[in-house]
Amino acid sequence: MSNVSPVVPVGIEIEPVLLVDKSGSMNYAAAHGANVSRWGVVTEALGTIVASLGAADSQAEAEASAGKDAGGLMTVVFSDTAEEVGDLNPANWREKWSKFRPGGGTRIMPGWKLVVDDYLEEFGDKAEEDRPALVLLVVTDGEAEDMAQFEAECAKAHGHTYVAVAVVGYGAEHDNTVAAYQKITANNNHVQVYNFGSTTDPNQFAEGLLALIG
Repeated sequence: MSNVSPVVPVGIEIEPVLLVDKSGSMNYAAAHGANVSRWGVVTEALGTIVASLGAADSQAEAEASAGKDAGGLMTVVFSDTAEEVGDLNPANWREKWSKFRPGGGTRIMPGWKLVVDDYLEEFGDKAEEDRPALVLLVVTDGEAEDMAQFEAECAKAHGHTYVAVAVVGYGAEHDNTVAAYQKITANNNHVQVYNFGSTTDPNQFAEGLLALIG
């Protein structure tokens, strides 16, 4: 994993959201010769990620008191389209996550739009300075077909929006994906890219992903 500082400045109230690639290639091996898939690594890391980031969600307590499935880490998956997994917490994440399987292409914009729509539905009635920062953690293994559109959206990321992209997998396609996302970061300090190439240990992946927000 590349040694990159967290994308979010210290002391900012946050609303973390997890956006996970479920394209068909997520079924491929996590590393050369590995017997665990990229999807498998993410799945086994989710328990730790959910427990930590669900607690980091500044609105989780209010959501729980309102009866919204006990709050938790808002999670969305994307391939050719996007689907809401929902708020994941230690009590429900395995059941909710088990309903999804990798398949299809890699289009990130449907996921981005779903995340933004959900965020604005919850916080759009507040002034921007009163909203928690939207911290989008993207997990992917391939360059999106709609990368140009995503780059244009990221160019608008300012103020209360931060994006951290964690790239899993290995080989030439992995390296090209890292390079493609790094281009977005060149002039945008609200976007960071992290190289999780050949990571097969779910604990290492979870610790690394959690480090992205400090």
